[in-house]
Amino acid sequence: MTQAQAKKTIVVNLALWFVAMLLRPLIQMLPTGSGAPPKIFELLVPIFFIMLAGASTYLLKSAIGTTKDD
Repeated sequence: MTQAQAKKTIVVNLALWFVAMLLRPLIQMLPTGSGAPPKIFELLVPIFFIMLAGASTYLLKSAIGTTKDD
C-alpha cells in the first residue's frame, strides 16, 4: 500500500466513525408529531452502527493485508 492509499484509508475510516458518532444526536433532533423519535430508529440505528463498524473493519483489514509497492 502506498502512502497516498494509506492516508485515504485513514481518512475514510475516520469519516465512518465521525458519522457513527453524530448519528444518534442527529436522529434525536428530527421533529415528529409526538416529540419522540420514531420507533423505527430504535431498530435502524444499531443496524447502521453495525454496518459502519463492518466497513471500518474491512478497510483496516484490507490496508493491513496489502503489501507496499516499491
